[in-house]
Amino acid sequence: MTSPRLLVRLLPLLLATLFVAFACANDVSTSLEGKACDASFQCLSGYACDRSTNVCVRAGTLDGGSDGSAGDTGVTPNNGACQSGEISCSGVCVRPDSDPANCGGCGAICTAPDHGAGVCVGGKCNFACTADGYAACGRVCVDFSNDADNCGSCGNRCPDNAGSASCSDGKCSLSCAAPLVTCGDQCSDTSSDPANCGGCGKACGAGLVCSNGACQASCEGTLTNCGGACLDMTTSPSHCGACDTACPSPTHGSATCTASVCGFSCASGFEKCDAACVDTAQNPQNCGACGTVCDAPANGTAVCTSGACDFTCDAGYAKCGGACVRTDSDPSNCGACGKACGVNQVCSGGICTTSCPSGTQNCDSSCANLKTDTQNCGACGMMCNGAPNATATCSNGACGLTCDTGYLLCGSTCQKSDTDTQNCGACGHVCAPPANGVATCAASQCGVSCNAGYNNCSSKCVDESSDSANCGKCGTVCAAGSVCQSGVCKTDCGSKTTCGSSCVDTGSDTSNCGACGMVCKPPPNSAPVCNGGKCDFQCTSPFIRCGAACIDPRADVANCGGCNKMCPAVMGGVASCTDSQCGVSCNAGLSACNGACVNTNNDAQNCGSCGKKCPGKKVCTLGLCLL
Repeated sequence: MTSPRLLVRLLPLLLATLFVAFACANDVSTSLEGKACDASFQCLSGYACDRSTNVCVRAGTLDGGSDGSAGDTGVTPNNGACQSGEISCSGVCVRPDSDPANCGGCGAICTAPDHGAGVCVGGKCNFACTADGYAACGRVCVDFSNDADNCGSCGNRCPDNAGSASCSDGKCSLSCAAPLVTCGDQCSDTSSDPANCGGCGKACGAGLVCSNGACQASCEGTLTNCGGACLDMTTSPSHCGACDTACPSPTHGSATCTASVCGFSCASGFEKCDAACVDTAQNPQNCGACGTVCDAPANGTAVCTSGACDFTCDAGYAKCGGACVRTDSDPSNCGACGKACGVNQVCSGGICTTSCPSGTQNCDSSCANLKTDTQNCGACGMMCNGAPNATATCSNGACGLTCDTGYLLCGSTCQKSDTDTQNCGACGHVCAPPANGVATCAASQCGVSCNAGYNNCSSKCVDESSDSANCGKCGTVCAAGSVCQSGVCKTDCGSKTTCGSSCVDTGSDTSNCGACGMVCKPPPNSAPVCNGGKCDFQCTSPFIRCGAACIDPRADVANCGGCNKMCPAVMGGVASCTDSQCGVSCNAGLSACNGACVNTNNDAQNCGSCGKKCPGKKVCTLGLCLL
């Protein structure tokens, strides 16, 4: 019979033997570092599983939370210390339904643009504009009272029209650099502008030119007649080297012409970067220095603050390291940043489990609603395409787009319907260009702007010096058998050509160019010109001439910053041009990394976030580098 004293001596050894046997039976490593993880990638308390080697290491020693254990995420058991609805994150009790630093789980940070703060509502991230006078415009906070890009309302950009645009008290204004002066909403050179010859509103009559500030029959000296303006083409930015060559004028800059060669200068606080004028302290395409492009994770937007790159996450997504995630469904950040689900597990409602609930489907270990998930729209892996000035959407399993504030969805693109003459107020509503003028679109309403020497009479641009239906002024009709000459009804045209009942100069009349009835028809965003009886056109600022079309070099992907400067195509997204700078809009679920659209869930060069490379033979699985 064993003595009681011997049992006391043997008890610790028996307990230790039972503990080791229990641990082996459950395939869990002991508390010794370097032992294998169990089948669910778990270790004993105080240790975390390094999935790349499948061994246990001390908690907190892994980079990026690749272990999938609570010890590496800062999440600790409640142990009764926290109140209902709270969890413990690194020993601190927080409410994941309202804490912007732990929204939906520990470490999930709600981001915000400048002048805003992240907020957490119901475990979902968003932002609020907190600075006085600022309001949300899409993904940014703006001050409508002084923001020239959002003056008075979202997306209302003040036109620069060859000058410097500004916004004061919610109203646009224009500053012109000498020798230009402000005439209405345009910057004009009154020494050569036939619509403002010698002063604002002093228009030259049809057939006359403006030379050195005076209306004359022909240009003086070596000046060249360009649509009625007498210019030195070696120095004129609007006609540099040739009448039809207008120099591009970038946002925050002014076009220049030196020795018939185009250039531009930037406003104070901006510097030249390729064809753009940028503030390198806050421009994500040129952050800190020209050409330094900030990366943007999937479901996020690149930002530049004080010359340093960062990013903000879209509404509903939280920042976990270098990614924007939803902790309720992300298998690599399930319920907390860095908390990865085990093999054959899925993430649902922020919990790692073995199956997805009704109405969702297992898509790469994430429980996705195929009717609404933009990364799995209609089927797993079906990513919705992005577009400039838009956000991808998924409705009833079909992809779509939601345009940014101030833009209208027309087909598969988002257009500025308040100023676009091809989509004015509604998709496909084209403002018809009048003879002798140019169509305009302002506040979603079509209008006309007449050439110099022509007046607007009932939305028609007419020459009151020769138009028999508006002879001398709008509505004055000459009697049958008479003609209108020099604004007076007469019996003959004298030296001018009789076209119907009008007396015209076929060398300069855009309605009778070279012959009666020969109407000059320019392309959109241009005004007709008749020089020597031959039709031509002149693009209206900020459009420039590229071949037979007038394009906006600040927004045209085929002519970004100048003619034929095409933004390169990108796999998994579409090219964009913003303020004369090329960029990319990636499809839903893809990140913009160094100008390419990549899937950080499986890209070994960008695993989990842009620039994070998997070493050696490790592969990228669900954003984790594993063997």
